[in-house]
Amino acid sequence: MHFSTSTSYSILGAMLASAASAHVVLENPPPAKFLAYGPTNPIESTGSDWPCKIPAGQKLDTSDASPRTEMVIGEPQKLSFKGKAVHGGGSCQLALTKGWDPKKDSPWSVIHSIEGGCPARNQKGNLEGDNSDVYEFTIPAGIAPGQYTFAWTWHARIGGQPEMYMNCALLDVKAANTKRMELSARRSLAAMSKRADFPELFIANIGAVGGGCTTSEALNQQIPIAYPDPGSSVDRPEGDKLFKQPCDGNPRAKKGSGGGSSGSPAPAPAPAPVPAEPSSPPASSAPQPKPTTSSAAKPTSAAPMPTSIVPAPEPSSAIPAAPLPSHNAPGVGGESPSSPCTHGQFGCFADGKEAYVCTGTKWVKIFDVPHSDPLASVSLALATARTWCWSTPKCIISAFG
Repeated sequence: MHFSTSTSYSILGAMLASAASAHVVLENPPPAKFLAYGPTNPIESTGSDWPCKIPAGQKLDTSDASPRTEMVIGEPQKLSFKGKAVHGGGSCQLALTKGWDPKKDSPWSVIHSIEGGCPARNQKGNLEGDNSDVYEFTIPAGIAPGQYTFAWTWHARIGGQPEMYMNCALLDVKAANTKRMELSARRSLAAMSKRADFPELFIANIGAVGGGCTTSEALNQQIPIAYPDPGSSVDRPEGDKLFKQPCDGNPRAKKGSGGGSSGSPAPAPAPAPVPAEPSSPPASSAPQPKPTTSSAAKPTSAAPMPTSIVPAPEPSSAIPAAPLPSHNAPGVGGESPSSPCTHGQFGCFADGKEAYVCTGTKWVKIFDVPHSDPLASVSLALATARTWCWSTPKCIISAFG
């Protein structure tokens, strides 16, 4: 049978369109409009279109042609995909970067990792029908409201060569509406802010941009990878049979997350609990919550809080809280109560046995701390200071007004 040149091109185009439609693409949240052909193709092996498959010299399309998705902090969100070429599943990460103009060196904060079974669960190869698997995640309380670029990345379990897939969506993150929440929900949301230490997005299979890191060994064994640093929100739909990925090509990845080096930054202090009745301040004599003193909460270094995403204030329907002190804040490291201080800080003196709050430029003693751990003392001082300020109008005016 003979085909004309035009007919051959038509058939070839139809074949390519059919193949492209079978590949996996982010469905929800809907991705931003792509600027180049190949929205379902992986990132170029050279990393030239990293991140978000943005061609060199261009920006992510933020015109009206690109959909925006509104998400409220703490509320369940759905993650779903289109396409049949799921390559036996694999591992995926969800991450955010501030604004709608991601750059090659933009920091990405991972909010959820799915190790194995993504973008489809329990698959030997590709799908014959539509992908019906849906995953759930939330925007944690450690994320401040604002505009973010959402990234979905995927490293397949099987394939011809190591690749990295990525789609990006435009998010408008809204603050949690704590007025509508029950007390238990508000406290759970406050506890979620302990995720403020978000890991960086895992990078591999994109050449020098990923530091030469690859997932080739996991691909050879056809085992989904376990990320060097998946973060605190992790789902393993197919169990724990995972390949421990030895490298991370992200230059921002913290030490000890996969390259054989050791050490990690200390976790941020735990937030104070949400008051039971925001409209009726509790008495200053109310019993205080017992601070966490587990070994995981003890600082191992004087590392600052991560800067990938600015931690949000503790959710509250009333007065905003003062910022958490850093590990090297005045009063945490042996200075006296007579030393100068910065308004709104909390400190501990006398070997961590006395808690103070800074009003104006002077330390004001709150109470005696029955602990020797500075981090636990700061956490308890923060909780007590807020309780004290709820019942002291002058404190509200001076410390927060």
